[in-house]
Amino acid sequence: MATYERLPLGARFPPDAVIVTVRRALGRTVADVAAVDQIADFPLPVPRALEQASQWCGEMGLARIQVVLEDERLWNAAWGELNSPPGPGH
Repeated sequence: MATYERLPLGARFPPDAVIVTVRRALGRTVADVAAVDQIADFPLPVPRALEQASQWCGEMGLARIQVVLEDERLWNAAWGELNSPPGPGH
């Protein structure tokens, strides 16, 4: 099972990560994918967004995938493990 790092809502996006923002739109849970100078064209189903993020990590040589949740209740454990962000000073 994949493991992702959670990025707090409103946090600055790190340049070495692909960011997957999980949100609600029109009654569905979807995700936006963004990295350095890339943004996915349309919101994607979350599993597809995570696949896209993994692909971009490999293609762009980025270190990690970070997930931003619009609401904590949106995360589905079937998508992978979501770790809390590192504490201050890390």
